[in-house]
Amino acid sequence: MRTKTEKAVKLFQSGCLKEALAIFRTFRIGFTKEERRTLKIAHECLSGNAGFYQQLGVDTNAEIEKSRILLSRKYLYMNKLNKV
Repeated sequence: MRTKTEKAVKLFQSGCLKEALAIFRTFRIGFTKEERRTLKIAHECLSGNAGFYQQLGVDTNAEIEKSRILLSRKYLYMNKLNKV
């Protein structure tokens, strides 16, 4: 049986950011409060609620990119180090 983390990483690696964020945004351990906020906003923006956050003055494209970088650093980079 695969773990939630393994499923989310596999989705992220295959380019399914929205689906990966749906899983990652539920994680409480391993992310700071600010990182969890970024993941939540990015997921909601990709789910069609970008207009709401834009009305609040949030740069939705920047939040999506921050989430992509965050996940890459935490999971893809770590996996490369573990395989070496």
